[in-house]
Amino acid sequence: MEIRLATIHDVDPLFELNEQFNGRGVTTKELMADSLMNNDREKVFLAFVDGVPAGFCCVQLFKSVCYATNYAEITELFVKEEYRRQGVGTALLAFAEDYFKDKNVKGFQLLTGQNNKAAQAFYEKNGYQRSEEWLYRKKR
Repeated sequence: MEIRLATIHDVDPLFELNEQFNGRGVTTKELMADSLMNNDREKVFLAFVDGVPAGFCCVQLFKSVCYATNYAEITELFVKEEYRRQGVGTALLAFAEDYFKDKNVKGFQLLTGQNNKAAQAFYEKNGYQRSEEWLYRKKR
């Protein structure tokens, strides 16, 4: 298995993985390429198994004038069905956490579906704890 930081050259496999995860029409290859080149707050990690794209993880770095340390949010973590339960998700998570070790990050957070028991079990197995905070959202 190979895990690495995604580059502009990874737009095609990343786009295909994202469509499997988030559905068609949520972004374009052009927007994805622009984000990979210009968004210095987000890092995207790709996992390959035998050279085949198997999954990805997106992490946003958050900085605030109110705090001395930063935190990171895992915004996306997806592993193709045929590569699940083979350590790909765990390896992606560990790689992302390790990448941010020297970035003054005090911790990681993420959101997952209330009914997504498999994801909840996965994150708890990897040391994440359920928070008592509530998410509020306003759509425009």
